[in-house]
Amino acid sequence: MNPAVVTFLSCLLVLCVRGQSDNRSESCKCSNGFIGRIIPKHIRAGPFIHEPSVFCSRTEITLITTANMKKCVNPQSPLGKLILNNNQKKKAAVSVTITSGQTNTVSSSSLKTTSKL
Repeated sequence: MNPAVVTFLSCLLVLCVRGQSDNRSESCKCSNGFIGRIIPKHIRAGPFIHEPSVFCSRTEITLITTANMKKCVNPQSPLGKLILNNNQKKKAAVSVTITSGQTNTVSSSSLKTTSKL
């Protein structure tokens, strides 16, 4: 193999290794800690649930307050558990609604077809 190609590939390898982070928590959104409590009327948007990924190995919950500040909720706290449970219920309800909606669509279109005859 050409020495120039080997040198080029070695440089690429070194650059890729140097670009890798040793600590994944630097990419996490909630590295500065969690809020203890929050008054519901102070929540402007959210909660936003960030599932574990290659960038952060933890489940994170964020809120945006009326003061435009991003706050993190501990997923192990009572509020965090409530948010995660509500999210799971919402996902289950959406799945049931989509399934029943598809059934209703099919039956309503067949009713329309029969009524035109």
